[in-house]
Amino acid sequence: MKSVKKALLATSLAGALVVSAGYGTYSWFTSSTSASGTIDTGTLSVNNGEAITTPLFNGAKLAPSQYISGDFITLENTGNLIQNLKLTYTGSVDKVSADPFKIYYMAFKYKAKPDMDELNDWRMAWEKGFFNGNHNPQMSMAKSAVAALPKGVEVVTGEATVEEVQAMSALAKSSSEGDKTFKFGNDEFFTLEEDQYITMAFDVKLDQSAGNEYQGVKYSGNLMVQAKQTDQGAKFENKK
Repeated sequence: MKSVKKALLATSLAGALVVSAGYGTYSWFTSSTSASGTIDTGTLSVNNGEAITTPLFNGAKLAPSQYISGDFITLENTGNLIQNLKLTYTGSVDKVSADPFKIYYMAFKYKAKPDMDELNDWRMAWEKGFFNGNHNPQMSMAKSAVAALPKGVEVVTGEATVEEVQAMSALAKSSSEGDKTFKFGNDEFFTLEEDQYITMAFDVKLDQSAGNEYQGVKYSGNLMVQAKQTDQGAKFENKK
């Protein structure tokens, strides 16, 4: 009788062990979710921040009423943010005032790059608006449809607005002897989108009023270009 009870007890314990072991293998319904994010900041860059190696112009033996045509220089938005440009041009003479040196500029804005022949064709047509007779400035260039440009190409020139002409004249009278500074670039034209370009050229004329004191002098021109992001009022002021 005792042996039977011992056998039953052993059997019941074995069953309990089996149940306990099986309890740990049960599965339960579960659910989960997650979220993540990354942000890349934009880049603000004009010409990759590198200096322009093309000279604005080169010339020699300039005489009153004559002018020098400058080389093309190109400004490129090499970043991925829209940028507003401020351009500051300073002309200086080593011995006398720079006032008799007149500066005219033309600038073409585009996305599809033209070849040099196209640029020269545009220049020849628009440059006619700079000069009349012996290269005197033509005052109403903005109102004159001098040349037709391809679709998507914009142009501005130094005679584009009365305000710019007046600003140049005022700066010429108020600047210190030997140099003249002209700031421009608050116009919508000088806002570059990604992969957009502005190609510019400067013409320098020695006015026919220049006297003998301008013999043997050296004229130098410098263009400074600054870029700033356009949102939240981040624009340059054009202080005249």
